[in-house]
Amino acid sequence: MKNLIILSILQLVFLQAFAQCEDYCINFEDTLCINRLETDTSISNSWHIGSPQKPLFNTAYSIPNAIVTDTVLPYPQNDSSVFFIKNPVNEGDIWGLSILQGRYNVQTDSLNDYGKMELSADGGQNWIDLLNDNKFSGSYNWWTFKPVLTGNSAGWKYFEVILSDIGSVFDIGIGDTIIFRFTFISDGIPEDLGGLMFDNLCFSSFVEGISEQRFLPLRSRIFPNPSSHAFTIEFDNPENQLFHIAVYNSNSVMQFNEENLKSGIYEINAASLKPGVYFYKLTNPGTLQRSWGKFIVVSSD
Repeated sequence: MKNLIILSILQLVFLQAFAQCEDYCINFEDTLCINRLETDTSISNSWHIGSPQKPLFNTAYSIPNAIVTDTVLPYPQNDSSVFFIKNPVNEGDIWGLSILQGRYNVQTDSLNDYGKMELSADGGQNWIDLLNDNKFSGSYNWWTFKPVLTGNSAGWKYFEVILSDIGSVFDIGIGDTIIFRFTFISDGIPEDLGGLMFDNLCFSSFVEGISEQRFLPLRSRIFPNPSSHAFTIEFDNPENQLFHIAVYNSNSVMQFNEENLKSGIYEINAASLKPGVYFYKLTNPGTLQRSWGKFIVVSSD
């Protein structure tokens, strides 16, 4: 029977008026803190935690450690190794949004050898492919470009995905667990390449209030992002239904709101906000659709 090793990570919990934000990161150095990382310790599992020591694949993002498909040898052929992060459900998962972010570095034979990032909200019975799924893609949006976990990234790349109202979509509650699965797959052809690394995997949440209401997913996007001048939000509204929008700062304080939006486009003047991180919430009170997004206002100087 496969043994699992549980490593500790830092979890910072702070309370704010009307909201609770929970944040923790896995940097693969700090083993003294609470952690939900599980990786198979069998010999056949290629995921190793340590300092990478391969040609052109030899530095963690936060030195010295990362999780990598073997710290010394090229990645094996016919591989299908996995590691899991079991994230206890928090208020952001149910009443707001959660954010998964991190760094990756990949060096593989393009397309044939690749990584996967998946999510399960039902104990691992069903998995959502965060990179390729279409059925639930309205419940999350990539703040960055989607990670390309094949080919050559030519160094460390940042990724961030915003998981919006997944508590509504999957009917999860406090006490449940969301599982993230990271997989590396290779074919039968040996390659003298580094494989895949992850580092500084972070989880955070945002809550603007607690409600019994459940919502349906809605697609939206904001661009350009970041910006010092103006932002455009586009969202699905083919029948010109009435939507409400609210914008919050990172401390959950509402900056402004507007009701009765009839088009699928909304403009935000960046000059009306101080430089910083903000979240928007689009809601259709009639159909109970909702979408969250994140944007950054930068200084115009």
